[in-house]
Amino acid sequence: MARVEAFVSYVTIESKFADLLEARLERDFIGLVQLFVAKDATSIPVGSKWFDELVAALCRANLQLIICSPNSVRRPWIHYEAGGAAVRKIEVIPLCHSGITPDQLPVPLSMSQGIVLTDPEGLEKLYTRVSVLLDSAVPPVDFHALAEEFQAIEREYIAQVQADTAAVRSRTEESIVDDPSVLCVSSAQYLELGFENQLQQVLDAFPKDLRHERVIRSADLEQTLRAGHVDVVHIAGYVCPRSGTLYFSRVELPSGARAPGERDFIRADALAELLEDAQTRLVVIGSGDSLALATTLLSVTNVIAPRDIVSSQAMAAWVSAFYSTLRSKPLADACEYAGKASRAPMRLLTQQVPTTVRVFPGQSARA
Repeated sequence: MARVEAFVSYVTIESKFADLLEARLERDFIGLVQLFVAKDATSIPVGSKWFDELVAALCRANLQLIICSPNSVRRPWIHYEAGGAAVRKIEVIPLCHSGITPDQLPVPLSMSQGIVLTDPEGLEKLYTRVSVLLDSAVPPVDFHALAEEFQAIEREYIAQVQADTAAVRSRTEESIVDDPSVLCVSSAQYLELGFENQLQQVLDAFPKDLRHERVIRSADLEQTLRAGHVDVVHIAGYVCPRSGTLYFSRVELPSGARAPGERDFIRADALAELLEDAQTRLVVIGSGDSLALATTLLSVTNVIAPRDIVSSQAMAAWVSAFYSTLRSKPLADACEYAGKASRAPMRLLTQQVPTTVRVFPGQSARA
């Protein structure tokens, strides 16, 4: 019997859809379908062996599944991978969710016959097409139950996107950070990749007269944030796109999975508590697109995060431009200027508080 090797294209913030798809297809087709799902693509620096593994998997695949949302279909990486499938002339199946349907897909995705992940009939069509490739019968699956699982993920995803969208601040509310203190958070393994991935460019891009220090262990991060005020926390380390957990211990490359051995990490909600204690005004997530981490932190601070994969060169240019202007411009202006100077797709999300706003030096309280 034939086997199917399917390459799953998706953006990191939609990882849970890919996880469920992988688990169910591989189980329901008793191992005859193998899915390549890059587990943590955007928090592994561009230039690492992750990219080589991704290209190799795309070359092996005889089916490509593209998870499509109103957000993902605008991402260049999705179209890059779709183009690779088109050149190899393998079948492409767009899998739609969260408000987009197959007839709304942009060209060239609309040229393939897509389905809606949250629709039982669509899922049955997907399983039928995979069965044709395998020359096998369609497995006995409760497609209504499977659709409900995808619907639950969709509800969670939409809630996070809505929180992300709502995080918009009027420029008039922004104050200038006169003498910011910056804490750069990384890990020993992430720094080991510095030469290959030119991560040192990013670290060297901080203005020399800017007060900043680096921590590479969760204990040091906790100690520093509990010790006193930290204006900005800049994350250049591994962030789980599903949970927002920040990892200091080693991860497997290129998958991004946890490596065996002692685990050192901090969960998103615990990090939020520490940031609140330190009266941190801004967190920059420089290593990956984690909607889970960003939306968790928005209850206590502002967040700047990428909206796509960012090269180390572009991130270094953004860091240099942003931190050099942070002391003379409001956050929104500094972020906008750095984005124009570097072309890095970094976006400012502003703190979401219900009624009370903490008072920072130089600011007045507002109801």
